[in-house]
Amino acid sequence: MLVGSLQMLEGVSAQERLTLAKILTGLQTRGTTPETNTLAKRNIYIQRQVEERGVNFVLTADRERDLRDAGATATLLAAIRRNGPVSTNPTPTTTSRPRAVFKDLWIDYDVTEGIQKGMRIHAKFTAYGMLGLPSYLAIYFQDQNGNPLPDKNGKVSSSDNKVAIYKEMTPGYDPAEYSDFNVFMPYDELDLGRGSWNLRMDVKIIYKAGGLISQLTTKNFQYSNSANTQPQPTNVSADLKRVWVDYNITQGGVRGMRVHVNFDVTGLQGIDSRLVFRIRRVDTETYLRNSGSYSNVNGEFQTEFKMKPGYATTTYGDASVFIPYDQVIISKGNWNLEFDIDLAYGEEFTHLKWHAFTFTRN
Repeated sequence: MLVGSLQMLEGVSAQERLTLAKILTGLQTRGTTPETNTLAKRNIYIQRQVEERGVNFVLTADRERDLRDAGATATLLAAIRRNGPVSTNPTPTTTSRPRAVFKDLWIDYDVTEGIQKGMRIHAKFTAYGMLGLPSYLAIYFQDQNGNPLPDKNGKVSSSDNKVAIYKEMTPGYDPAEYSDFNVFMPYDELDLGRGSWNLRMDVKIIYKAGGLISQLTTKNFQYSNSANTQPQPTNVSADLKRVWVDYNITQGGVRGMRVHVNFDVTGLQGIDSRLVFRIRRVDTETYLRNSGSYSNVNGEFQTEFKMKPGYATTTYGDASVFIPYDQVIISKGNWNLEFDIDLAYGEEFTHLKWHAFTFTRN
């Protein structure tokens, strides 16, 4: 095994030659040891490994340009040239320059994931020369003139504080076909006020350590965030009659549980409102945490049943929410938990019921 902390060289055996992808990743990944914590030192470290093990690719003009863009020195390039195979065979191999070829992109609007409403963006493409290469599908959001949208809260953003979303990928084949590589973008994270907006997505494949692999496409789309005039709540009350849980349910290929509630609500006719579910431990009375789409602003697990009652008193015989097991963040063991079920409208929260249940994490 090699020594050192560069991610691109971890696990390489003494017999393996270095690939282009590993060298590119190594140049752009800051190490944690004194010998790899600057670009100049990484060049020296990688050069030593190249001279000891060689490389399995021919240094073409395109590959040399990519290496220079990643920070390779002339000394490192010379070592790669000396220690690589000599070949004029143009057949693409796993050592080809990393790239991705775009095929299609489509959007599902008004999708709800957890408690957030947004759009699901689907991309279809083929990755070449990226076997085992840590990378991202990166989507940058712009106005209609191509100006980046400024980020306001740091949740869904690029390193330079522009609105952007990323999904990690490490291709397991060369070439690797991605027929539906998708990512969820919450509307709130566009950080736009009320109104209708003509926007654009700039869709790219990038190195995980930073730097462009391929620009896939740009996509124009419209987003509307209009103010709604609603009636005012009056004498709000709720009568919760029954709560029950179905375990080991599969929804969309995901395993979890479905929570059902039978209740009446009064005073919210025509008003956007929610039945809110949080989970806490019975023994410590602390709420479970969640940092993904099943979370609230406090970082607690939360999911919701959204409603707009049609009558002065509206009966919901079976208001239900699906909770994936992998979103219940808790260590292995048998746990006594409870749902905190609240009625929410506007900024108002009314507690309705604690419902105890058991949960096993294997």
